[in-house]
Amino acid sequence: MPYPAPESALITELTEVLTAAPVDGWEIRHVRETDHQLYLIFDAVENLRQVQTEKAEVKIYLRGEKDGHAVLGESGWTAHPGDDHAMDLNQARERAAYVTNPVFSLPGPEQVYEPTPESDPAVRDTPQEVLWRARTDLNRALEGLTGVEMPSAEIYAQWRRLQFRNHTGLTGAYEETEVAVQFALLASGNSQEAESLGWRRARLYPHLQLQDLVARYGRYAVDGLRAEVPPSGTFSVVLGEEALDSLFRFFTAQASGTAAFQGWSLWRPGEPVIADPQGDRLTLASDPRLAGGLATQPFDAHGLALRPVTFIQDNVLQQVLADKRYADYLGIPPTGALTNLSVAPGSTPLDDLLKNGPVMQLLRFSTLEPNPVTGAISGEIRTGYLHHDGSAVPLKGGSLSGLLTQAFRHARLSRETVRRVSYFGPAAVRLEGMDISGAA
Repeated sequence: MPYPAPESALITELTEVLTAAPVDGWEIRHVRETDHQLYLIFDAVENLRQVQTEKAEVKIYLRGEKDGHAVLGESGWTAHPGDDHAMDLNQARERAAYVTNPVFSLPGPEQVYEPTPESDPAVRDTPQEVLWRARTDLNRALEGLTGVEMPSAEIYAQWRRLQFRNHTGLTGAYEETEVAVQFALLASGNSQEAESLGWRRARLYPHLQLQDLVARYGRYAVDGLRAEVPPSGTFSVVLGEEALDSLFRFFTAQASGTAAFQGWSLWRPGEPVIADPQGDRLTLASDPRLAGGLATQPFDAHGLALRPVTFIQDNVLQQVLADKRYADYLGIPPTGALTNLSVAPGSTPLDDLLKNGPVMQLLRFSTLEPNPVTGAISGEIRTGYLHHDGSAVPLKGGSLSGLLTQAFRHARLSRETVRRVSYFGPAAVRLEGMDISGAA
């Protein structure tokens, strides 16, 4: 156990009930969390509160047979202190009897966990001081902006401890912290107003980088006062900022054990992920040890010990990302599902990606979610810039669409890197032949 601590009474009670039950397997994922929250209206404190929660996600497994084949029934429930665990177990057993999944086994006690210390001592030990520090840092950052107000902000400082146990005797635990800030910035001028909503989550307080965050989102608010609807047509597009959080989800979905088992993955190990690439070749890894990553963890939901895995190397699928369930289904070694996504950068400076225009630099969308099966992507533009002949015209409105399997053929990745929620990789990606629906 990487971080020993007294065991919760809830885990002890559940273990006793499950050990005596007529089930073929079980697992408990226990979470104890303390959340300190500060809500501001302008700079006035609207609310300050603390929330403590304790719960355990419990799953049970029943072996059976259907049409001459072994099957595995499963069900579960969320347990809280004081619940009737025996009653919840009986109801779960009744539900599990109707489930006929393929059989898989749970990880055993041979798992060896590497410590992943993702706990900020200040957030853990003095969370209210962290709230006030964030408030001060937000106000200091705001002082450097002209014509911009912060009507509201929400600040969260969270500590949680996760413990795991299953019927094989496997146990594990770790703790983590998270600090989050959400705010609204309002710019006004020429009888107009424009709003910019910012947010940032981090394991460690220094990774919030509030000074830079407020400055950038303040600029987006000011630029929004003169933003234009983008022209319609086919453009070179440079994606960055919030767009990076979802841009690669098509590739991670296609490389998943779920896609391989259900038959909708377009690739097989050893095959290219982009046909006839003419630009930078993709190298993607799942990194559960990424410093500061929101998905940094020593083990997954089934207790499987996690290691960094490069699943796409130089545009070729190396292996499928599969937890223990789907690895057993596919007959391959388990890697665990995706954790933090690490993308190898390119060699082109970001400024050079914006040349040879017109080029649309798109940073924020209302939604930007690729289709995991086809790679089609679309999103409504919230913040962007049209770069051409040395000028950068602010954009807002209209939408982006395209097919990633085609757009990534000529992709160019910036040499500059950025750390986001659970992403570390190039700060910008240039794609060709993307469709923009905007002004006629």
